[in-house]
Amino acid sequence: MQTYFTLLLLAVQSLTAQAWKCGIGPVSSTISYIIAFPSDVMGIDRCCIEHDALVDGLHLERKEADRIFCDCLAGKDSW
Repeated sequence: MQTYFTLLLLAVQSLTAQAWKCGIGPVSSTISYIIAFPSDVMGIDRCCIEHDALVDGLHLERKEADRIFCDCLAGKDSW
């Protein structure tokens, strides 16, 4: 049963992979989606998008971007 549930989550994740921006590759993206799934998925995804923009676009120091990311996650409901 646990294997079935895991496969179901992976299937759902693959369907939403284009919309899900957390993670740096397929494995970390899937894991982050499974962890976030029972909570505010869209809000958490926005935190990831903002984090990437801070690091890649604004070239903010990683430590500061990570702090902002953690603050963003802390502000999400049921996280």
